[in-house]
Amino acid sequence: MNKKELEQIDKVLALADSDQEGEALGALRMARRLLEKEGLSFSSLVQAARRGRLGYLGGSVFSAAQSGLESQIDQLQDEIDAHVEQNASLTSQIDTWRRRSFELEQLLGQTKAEADRWRHTARETAERLWDLGQIARADVFHSDSPVPEDADDEQDLEQEPLKAAG
Repeated sequence: MNKKELEQIDKVLALADSDQEGEALGALRMARRLLEKEGLSFSSLVQAARRGRLGYLGGSVFSAAQSGLESQIDQLQDEIDAHVEQNASLTSQIDTWRRRSFELEQLLGQTKAEADRWRHTARETAERLWDLGQIARADVFHSDSPVPEDADDEQDLEQEPLKAAG
C-alpha cells in the first residue's frame, strides 16, 4: 500500500466517526472497498495495530513514523538511564559530604573544648603566678634583708594607700 492510498483510507475512516449514521456507514463501506482492493481487511488492520506494526501492509507511512517514535523512545530511555546513574552518583557524593561535615562538626566541638581548657589553664596559671609574685614581693619587703634601692619607691607607693586607709 502506498502513501497516497493510506492517506485516503485515513480520511475515509475519519468520516466513520461522524455523528451522521449514513455518512459513517458510507465511510466504513468505502474503507472496506479500499482495503479489499489491496487484499486487506479491517481485521488485518486491527491485527497490525495490535502488534504495533503496520509495516507489513507494504512499508507504509505508519511503519516509518512508528520506527521514528521507537527510536525516539530508545533515545529518551537512554537519557533517563544516564540521569538515574548521575542521580545515584550525586546522592552518593552528598552522603559522603554529609558524613564529612558531621565528622568536622565533631572535631570542631572537640577543638573548642580543648581551647576552652587551655584558656582556663592559662587563666589559672596567670592568677597563681600573680599570687606567687605578690607573696614574693611581700616577703622581700617584710624581711630583715636589705631592700634594694629601687624597691624604696615601690614600697612608698604601696604604703601610701595603707596610710590613707588607716
